[in-house]
Amino acid sequence: MDILKEFEDDARIEKQDGTVVGPYKASFPGKTIFILDEKADVEEGDVILRELPSGKDERCIVTDATFYKRGVAGMGAHFQIKYRKGGQSEMQKPGHTINIHGAQSVQVGDHNTQNIVNSFEALVKKIESADLPPAQKEEAKGMLRKLLEHPAIVSVIGAAAGAVF
Repeated sequence: MDILKEFEDDARIEKQDGTVVGPYKASFPGKTIFILDEKADVEEGDVILRELPSGKDERCIVTDATFYKRGVAGMGAHFQIKYRKGGQSEMQKPGHTINIHGAQSVQVGDHNTQNIVNSFEALVKKIESADLPPAQKEEAKGMLRKLLEHPAIVSVIGAAAGAVF
């Protein structure tokens, strides 16, 4: 029996910064993933991606990656990876549209990561690209700038809001 024939799957590795490396020859026989490449870049927290026949990726979050210099039965150097199923890439997370009218206190976040400065920067870009006369664009940006300079807003959002302009 040739153990190398079991390594027919390709595994890509999505790093924690979102980059994807690979593919590497891999085997998915059960609760352990084997990667037969001693130079594979894999560590705890990465996501192993395996393309399914449907074209979608199966996602396995690495909980432990152990490198073995010597294998058995002709396997050679390899990684044995423990994992849990799941995980959603940042690119696959659904977008949200939030409209707020007459609210007293609102906090919007994405899994405890608030991106309000990015939202204001996007708003400025939308204003700049809008089909409006230049005077109206400047007026709108001026009103936004005034809002972001207000002491109450600065105390709630932080000084980073001033970096929008």
